[in-house]
Amino acid sequence: MLVNELDYVIEAIEGTSDALEKLYFFSGIPAAVHRIFNIEYEPDLVFMHHVLSATHQGIMQRIDAIRKGDAVVPIVEYQLDKLLYLCKELRDAIKNNAETDGIMKKFILLLYSTTGNGYYLTKKGVFEF
Repeated sequence: MLVNELDYVIEAIEGTSDALEKLYFFSGIPAAVHRIFNIEYEPDLVFMHHVLSATHQGIMQRIDAIRKGDAVVPIVEYQLDKLLYLCKELRDAIKNNAETDGIMKKFILLLYSTTGNGYYLTKKGVFEF
């Protein structure tokens, strides 16, 4: 079920150039994880849900701040490309019954790149996401 949802989200993200629409479709992943762990509880799914929800909310907050005039810390195309890449990496790991903790760490690093300090460290050249 989760792999099918990831396939749909990936296709939808690839089909739009609008950042808000990309995030709208991305929100389907934590929602699907939530539905699944309500049916079949697994602590790793709770962790995954929390990371993916935080990633979605944090990037949305940055976009909202930009729309309100705080354009110092931008959302750049590379970040949205990385979001898509990580969705694909997550789908493949789940398909192959592989560990996902490392991928969750990458989602958190992507989220951190949208913060003021993440942007500062990226510009400084010491932070890669």
